Amino acid sequence: MAISELSFQSDPVTDPMDASDLDGFLQELPEWQIQGLSIASLIRDFKCDNFVGAMALAEKISELAERFNHHPELTVTWGNLRVSWWTHTASGIASNDVYMAYQCDLLVQE
Repeated sequence: MAISELSFQSDPVTDPMDASDLDGFLQELPEWQIQGLSIASLIRDFKCDNFVGAMALAEKISELAERFNHHPELTVTWGNLRVSWWTHTASGIASNDVYMAYQCDLLVQE
């Protein structure tokens, strides 16, 4: 399945994504990495021109998060926005996190 065929699951997701499925989707999300010691998360650093640019991108992603009621951890520093997606109820990365990472990538392409 291609990442563009994923859909957001509005019901609570309780199972993390299968590792082989996740690896396949990561081929389509080359800027994203898996990190985390106890709970895995999907992380990307977005480079921005300055602090204001990083805040503006954080605002766009916050609007996306509100629309889907699925919220990442956002860390803003000068010229950088780190976005981290994971699903608490799945204790790791679920299909919704991959979907939201893809949506973030689409946002920066606009």
